[in-house]
Amino acid sequence: MNVGRVKYRKLLAGSVTALLFLSACGNAQPTGDLIPGLQRLAASNNPEAIYHLGMAYQTGLGLPKDPGKALEAFRRAASLGDVLAAYKVGCYYDGQGDLLKPDPELALRYKLVAANAGYALAQQDVASLYAQKGDTGAALAWLDKATGQGWSGALATSASVYNGAPGVTPDKAKTAAYFQLYLDRTDATDEQRAWLKNFEQQMSPEEQQRSLEIVRSYRPAPTQLTIKALSGQRAAFELIARRH
Repeated sequence: MNVGRVKYRKLLAGSVTALLFLSACGNAQPTGDLIPGLQRLAASNNPEAIYHLGMAYQTGLGLPKDPGKALEAFRRAASLGDVLAAYKVGCYYDGQGDLLKPDPELALRYKLVAANAGYALAQQDVASLYAQKGDTGAALAWLDKATGQGWSGALATSASVYNGAPGVTPDKAKTAAYFQLYLDRTDATDEQRAWLKNFEQQMSPEEQQRSLEIVRSYRPAPTQLTIKALSGQRAAFELIARRH
């Protein structure tokens, strides 16, 4: 067993499998002062307003916390075409809460709606679900999409995957490059940076050069949907403003 590889996985708070299968179903939420406006829009079947109300019920920000009503709102918004709501329904089927029996196929179906629309977090989750199915090719393809958007979790997962995951050819240059890009976007610890330095010292000059080129040429390109999803409260305010 490669002790360095095991230690690396621990530094990323889990094994390759844990990273690939990690389902990050969080998102930003609107605050309570938006609720009346959102409720007015929801009454006219505005899917985005219904989605934000679902988030309020899920988190208890602005409305009493109620997972059941949150799921009901997400289902309704998803049926009306809101892709972020579809993602949230997928989260429930992916094990969030106790309202629905976990169903990987339904989780994948719902999350693919948001992934195909360009949501980086959904793309990372879809990669996890394909990995669970044993479809390494699809998992890597979706992981690459999330990595291309600069999603830190996808960068960490990519580094771990190319350090040795079933069905994936190890690539030291990609491991070092993606881990460096991940550290640049997080509060890296001294231990993590020390691990990377030691790993790079074990690479050939050619591998070091290729890793450097990957880092230098990396240009994250988040989609408008990813930016909107991360804006949370601002997106809700903008929705209300557009409807007045």
